[in-house]
Amino acid sequence: MESKTHSGITRLPVELIQHVCSFLRPTCVPGQHPYPCQKCARRRPGCSNWYRGQIDVSRFSRTCKRLRDIVQPLVFLCCSEHGAQRFGQVRRLVRLARTLISRPDLGQHMRFLMLCDVEPLESPSDRQFVQDSITNLGLPPVPDSWNTDGEPEYRLLPLELVLAHTPNLTYLHLPLDYDWQLNLLSQLPADKFSLHQLHTLEVFHYFIAGDRFDISMSAVETILSAAPNLHSLSLPSPNDNINLTAPLTNLRRLDLQESNYISPKCLTTLLASAPELEALALHWDALGDAYDDCDDRRVVDAWNAIEQRKDSLRELRLDIRSDTELGEGERDGLKDFERLEVLKVDGRSLSVLRAAWKRRNRHAKMDSFLSAFFPPDIREVTLWDLDGVEMYEAMTRFARVVAVRRYPKLETVLLAPREALSKRHEFDEWHNLLEWPAIEDELEGEFSKGGVRFKLSYKIQGWCGLE
Repeated sequence: MESKTHSGITRLPVELIQHVCSFLRPTCVPGQHPYPCQKCARRRPGCSNWYRGQIDVSRFSRTCKRLRDIVQPLVFLCCSEHGAQRFGQVRRLVRLARTLISRPDLGQHMRFLMLCDVEPLESPSDRQFVQDSITNLGLPPVPDSWNTDGEPEYRLLPLELVLAHTPNLTYLHLPLDYDWQLNLLSQLPADKFSLHQLHTLEVFHYFIAGDRFDISMSAVETILSAAPNLHSLSLPSPNDNINLTAPLTNLRRLDLQESNYISPKCLTTLLASAPELEALALHWDALGDAYDDCDDRRVVDAWNAIEQRKDSLRELRLDIRSDTELGEGERDGLKDFERLEVLKVDGRSLSVLRAAWKRRNRHAKMDSFLSAFFPPDIREVTLWDLDGVEMYEAMTRFARVVAVRRYPKLETVLLAPREALSKRHEFDEWHNLLEWPAIEDELEGEFSKGGVRFKLSYKIQGWCGLE
C-alpha cells in the first residue's frame, strides 16, 4: 500500500503563507492598496481591527523558525498606535528603534508609521539608548535635559531614530506642537536620511495646554526635504514662514485642516511650490489665535493664492470664516480653471467674486452671475451657506442654463449648510436656510432637464477635508 505523507503549513510556498496572513490582518499585504484598512473612515492605517490582526500575525511569526523568516517582515510592515494603550507608546517606539537598529533588514520592510502620543521617557535604559544611538550616528550628544518638557526640540527623538532607519516608508502620521523640532533628522546628511518612497504625510496638532493650536513648520520642512516624491500632505495651521529648499513637484493633494489660519504668504508659497497640485482643501479661520489679529487676511488673498494652480486643480474645497474681510480683486469666476471637476465652496468665498462680477457687468442682471461661472468640465458643485435674494435668482438662471446642456459633464448640484459647525463656529449658521425650500422644486425640475441631480440638504456635518 502506498504511504501518504501529510505536509503542514510550513511546507506551503511563501506566497501562500503570506496570503494566509492577509486573512489575519485585513487588506495589509505588500503590493495591495496603500492603506492597510480600507474600512477606516479616513483610510488611515492602523485602525483597531487592523491592530488586533497585527497581534495575530505577530503570534503566527513566533510559531517556528521558517514562519518567523517569512512572516516577520509582514509584522514590521506597519507600526501603529491605534488600538494600543495610550500610555507607554513612546517606550514601544524606543523598543521599535532598538529592533530596527539591530535588524536593519526589518527596517527596509516598514511602510506605515502612525504615532499618536509623545511623552518623556521614564526608563533610564531607554534614555541612555537614545543618547548612545545619536552619538553612534556621528552627531553631537544632546543636552542632559533633552528628556524634559522644557526641551521641546528634542521631544521627538525616539520617532526620529525610527525614521532614520525606515528608508522605504510610504505613510507617516505624526504629532507636532508649535515649538517641537526634528532636531536629529535635520542634522543628518542625505545619504543617511531619505524618504524617497514617502507617499502620504499627515500631521496633527498635539494639544497640551494654553491657546496655541499651530505646529512647527520647520519640522515639516525637514521631512519634505527628504521626501521628493510626496503625493499627499495634510497639515494643521503652521506657525512659521515656509522656506522650502525644493519644489513639491510630485504633490497632488493638499489638505489644510479644519480652522486653519495659515497666513496668505505661507499659503501662496505652499501652492507656488506644488505645480502639479490636483486637490486642495482649505478651511480658513482667518482670525487666527490669541497672538495674531490677522488684519491682513482677506477672502481675496485666498483666491489670489489658489489661482496659481488654475492650470492643475481638479478638486477645490474652500470654506472661509463668515466674518473675514472680503477685500477687492479682479477674479469674477472660475471658467479659466479648465481642469476643475469638483467644486465645494461657501457663500463668503463666492462673495468677493460676485462683487468683482458686479463691477465688471454694471448693467447686467445679477441672475447671470453663475451662468458662465464654472469651467466646461465641471462634474460636481456644492455650495455652502448661500445668502441673499440675488443668489436665488442666480441659482435659478444657472439651473436653466444647465437644462440646455451648457455644462454637459455636470452630474450633481448640492446646496447645504457650511461644514464644521461646532462650539468654535456657532456664529456660522446658515441664516436664510428656511428660505431656499420655496424654490427647491423649481430648481430640481430645471436641473433634471439637463440630467443633473439637485439636492437641498439641511444636514450639518463636520469638515471632512479631502476624502
